[in-house]
Amino acid sequence: MTHAPHHQHQQGFSLVEIMVAMTLGLVLLGGTITLYASSKNSYRLQENIAGMQENARFAIHALRRDVEMAGFPLADDVIPFNPDPLWTFDGGGNASDQFTIQYNSGNPPNNTDCLGNPIPAGALITNQYSINNNGDLVCLGNGNPRAQTLVENVVNMQALYGIDTDADGSANQYLQAGAGIPWLNVVSLRLALLVASETAVDPVQPANGFTLLDAPVFMPNDSRLYRVFTTTVPLRNRIP
Repeated sequence: MTHAPHHQHQQGFSLVEIMVAMTLGLVLLGGTITLYASSKNSYRLQENIAGMQENARFAIHALRRDVEMAGFPLADDVIPFNPDPLWTFDGGGNASDQFTIQYNSGNPPNNTDCLGNPIPAGALITNQYSINNNGDLVCLGNGNPRAQTLVENVVNMQALYGIDTDADGSANQYLQAGAGIPWLNVVSLRLALLVASETAVDPVQPANGFTLLDAPVFMPNDSRLYRVFTTTVPLRNRIP
């Protein structure tokens, strides 16, 4: 007696199961994309912060090295400075200041201008620092027809004279340029730099104002990061 063959019915996924699986897949895919975007934004943020700090360190190092040399050598009458070994121009409001430094060329590494051009020993070195329209720290060195960029994304610079009023070699107050301050009373220079990130960041940072020394509040008009870096540089050739 023969039996009829037993056929096993193949069972697939129901429409509901397929929809559930697709939904779970989309949720997992969306989570992965969100995590990737968050990691990318975090990396970009950290990269911008690191770039700002590096630019600030380089700018402050270059400026400190030059400011400390103002008026070299110690004797004021060795070479006629015009009008002083260090003088600043107040940009007014929150516009950037600029300042000029003069000193005699000496032994290496103090025998080059701010752009690295060699200056004969005993000759006058004149370096003029300012912020250009692109938001970069620039310097005009000896014999150069135009200023050249030293550090990018330094969008504002403010400077104040440190004034010694009791002849103890330390600053008692800080004043703007153009206040009729005699050079013999200037013992330091206080600098504030506003440094911006290379690119915009996401999420967009809140529009905070930034104050540089005694200048009015500076309000950025883009979504880049901004930080203020401040330093006080003693004038070695003015301190007994």
